[in-house]
Formats: sequence, structure tokens, C-alpha cells
Amino acid sequence: MSDLPSQAKDQNSHPAEDRSALDRAIRPVRKALRWLGLALLVVMIALPTLQVALRSTPYSFIGAGELTRFMLICVVFVTLPYVISSGASIRMEDLISGLPESVQRVIRIVIPATGVLGFGFASYSVAVAVLRNLNNATPTLGIPYWIFFSAAFVGLLVAAVECAIQLVKALHGRNLYVSFAEEQPPDEMPRI
Repeated sequence: MSDLPSQAKDQNSHPAEDRSALDRAIRPVRKALRWLGLALLVVMIALPTLQVALRSTPYSFIGAGELTRFMLICVVFVTLPYVISSGASIRMEDLISGLPESVQRVIRIVIPATGVLGFGFASYSVAVAVLRNLNNATPTLGIPYWIFFSAAFVGLLVAAVECAIQLVKALHGRNLYVSFAEEQPPDEMPRI
């Protein structure tokens, strides 16, 4: 994840991931969640395929539907911080860019601030729900609720941290979003 010299530094382009100290500090978490999201996605796709393949054999995969739903929930929550950090969510940039510069600055501060509060409250709510249901489990596979909700807690908590990082960047007038070197087109990749 290196700096890309060919990237423009205007407000609409995404700087390389590790331009700020905050981005460098959270880089291992971002990378781990991206790989975990990919692995969960592969498992989520493989489970129904395995279930269908086993239908023609004397073996069956009881609980594949529940496990697939669990994987879907995990994929959504584990990849949420990635969506936030890269600015891939719906932002209405065209509308915001038409506003006066002072209003744009206020909006650039208010949006991540509300994200910190919203995602922080949501992760706290999930933690409370887990603590109240420590002895409960899913009906078919018996997955403990603390495991079932762990992806939601981690994803929402890291999403709150990503919004906090964006808030600090907004207060300093820096670009809020990051991009990853692996996502750049091949002609923009640094030469080795």
C-alpha cells in the first residue's frame, strides 16, 4: 500500500492509503477486515453450492441456510468500515459541491461526526444485546449469539473509528477517503 505519485491531489481523488498517521495506524485493521470479508464471501458462496451438490448424495447439509445467512450478515458488517473509509457509500457529492464553500466545510465535519455517534451507539447496542443473551444460541446450528453478533459489533465499532478518522481529517481540511494500491488500474500501479 504505497503512495501513488500519479494521483492528483484534488478533493475528488482518493489519496494513497497511508498518507496520514491515522491511516497508517489503522492500516493493519483495514487489511485484515478486507481479507476476512473476502474469505467470508467465498464461504457464503460455497455453502449453497455445497448444499445443492449434496442433494444428489445420501448426505445432507442441515443448517446450510442458517450458516449462509450468518455469512451474509458477517460480510455486510465486516466490510462496512471499508465502504466508509473508501467513500463508496452514497454521498450526494454533486449536490454538496454546488453549495458555498463554508457550507461544504460544515457538511464535511457534520457527516463524519454523526457517523461516529450513530455507529458508536449501534456498536454499544450490539454489545448490550450480546451481554444479555450470552446463554442463547441460533436454533438450527446452535451458534452462540455472542459469535453471531461479533461481526456486527466489530464492524460497527471499526466504522465508528473510521468516521472519527474522517472527522479529524475534515477538521484539518484534508481529503476524507482512502484508496488501496491493489485497487488502482494496472497503468497507475507503481513499477517494481
